[in-house]
Amino acid sequence: MTQPRLLVCGFGSFPAAPRNPSATVIEALAAARWATPGAEIDYLTLPVSWSNSVALILDALRARPADAVLVVGVATSADAFRVETLGRNRASRTLPDHDGVLWQGALIAPDGAGVLGATAPSEAVLEALLHINLPARLSDDAGDYLCNFTLYSLLAAEAAPVVGFLHVPQARECAEEASFDLVDVERAVRAAAGAYAQAISRPDASRRTA
Repeated sequence: MTQPRLLVCGFGSFPAAPRNPSATVIEALAAARWATPGAEIDYLTLPVSWSNSVALILDALRARPADAVLVVGVATSADAFRVETLGRNRASRTLPDHDGVLWQGALIAPDGAGVLGATAPSEAVLEALLHINLPARLSDDAGDYLCNFTLYSLLAAEAAPVVGFLHVPQARECAEEASFDLVDVERAVRAAAGAYAQAISRPDASRRTA
């Protein structure tokens, strides 16, 4: 049995988070070539862009198919780590992306389902976060910005057999008013990736899809 491959993604800056802890942690893990035991991990930093974030993930998956995609984003006002369980077919028309562009429709996909369930091992991720004493909960509302947009779009595209999203709080190193440190965010991402790897049961490489 070959090792499962994960694609772990974080977001760059946007107006509400000039320093995004998800990108900082993803880039640090990539530089260290960290991988949870028993898995291979590819890393990708995404622009907060209505037009490019999902496209970059799909391009990466076409180049190197993965068994699972874990996307990490910041919820600037969150007081806990949130494991998202649903992608909703909605997008804000008032929140500009990093380039100042607005989404033009109320829906992500006019003919798409209203709600899509994350295919990630949400309960296992939650347990992993609580096990390392991080405040965490399941969430059924990822908002209407790029986090929800990316989760819903990847699920609709069936980008990988396992797709999920982890919202992390802001970190002190990125914003003075934050209650968490970057080390907490990194611990959360490591724990989530470990839960993904343990949950994936794949007899052969045929499970990988793009």
